[in-house]
Amino acid sequence: MPLITKALTLNDLPVPSSDKDGFPWTEHSNVLDDRALNRFNYPCISIVTPSYNQGQFIEETIRSVLLQGYPNLEYIIIDGGSTDNTIEIIRKYEPWITHWVSERDRGQAHAINKGLARSTGDILAYLNSDDYYLPNALFSVAAHFKQNPQTDLLHGRCRYIDVLGNKIGEQFGNIHRFSEIIDLWNVWWAQRQFVQPEVFWTKRITEQIGYFREDLNYVMDYDYWCRILKAGGAVNQLDSEMACFRFTSQQKSNQREQVAQELLEVVRPLLWSSDVRLPLKQRLILQGKYLYQTVFLKQVEKSLTEGDRPLIRITQMIAVALSNPQILLIPEFQKRTMNYLSGSVKH
Repeated sequence: MPLITKALTLNDLPVPSSDKDGFPWTEHSNVLDDRALNRFNYPCISIVTPSYNQGQFIEETIRSVLLQGYPNLEYIIIDGGSTDNTIEIIRKYEPWITHWVSERDRGQAHAINKGLARSTGDILAYLNSDDYYLPNALFSVAAHFKQNPQTDLLHGRCRYIDVLGNKIGEQFGNIHRFSEIIDLWNVWWAQRQFVQPEVFWTKRITEQIGYFREDLNYVMDYDYWCRILKAGGAVNQLDSEMACFRFTSQQKSNQREQVAQELLEVVRPLLWSSDVRLPLKQRLILQGKYLYQTVFLKQVEKSLTEGDRPLIRITQMIAVALSNPQILLIPEFQKRTMNYLSGSVKH
């Protein structure tokens, strides 16, 4: 199917399976009269939904895209061979989906890349099959890119919801430069992060940096935003709720230790690469934070597990710090060392 070139409303789509109220079940976005919606006045937006066995949520995802009422839309669903009712739901909306496929793939990033390879839009995004857009999100995105053509990455507010769709919080990122996003400790883990479903970017930046890394299982989105900013991409924000991120018991982001480990694996080569431009002081401090977390604290944990005496433990701490002198710059290390030496911390 070609692009969606008209403003879809509730009357255009099948009756939803759910008996829920509100958007996108019994309401659609506020759309203009078709005569005012000349699609050539709006940049083409391509949305990719990677999917696998999310039949209980995917209809809400699909309807939230189609009922944006956006007149220049490309919607692509890449399913990994679902065995639940996902395919049945996709077929229900097939007349309004630009392209879809259900076949085994190599994981989420591979599915996204398959969709991006088919995308022709000027503005790109991916929306997981358990998340959904809020009303008028795509019109807001299009208006911004049209008024600010220099923007490469745009994000808004993201609403956090539970399994039932109840709001449980929200996030509004605050990152504009590569030197910020690479700082996991004072920026990303300090509640300044982007949340994936509210992020949109340009096709031109994808043509510059390529597709998502398929070797990453948890943080392919973080890596991608890093690469956009590293390439000099301009970041802007919209102070309005754009999308909903759903918390479920099965999602990968619940694996906190694995997510943190993969984030550290992404950041490490950037902190030590001579090709990455960072102020020397910031580079050394970030290297110190990395080494403190991945080397020093690991040694402390090992020493405690093995029941080493305090003097041996202190000697080991000093040896690790001298082998990795960037650790000496870290306030957490300085405080911990002073506490040990003063005897205020006893194990």
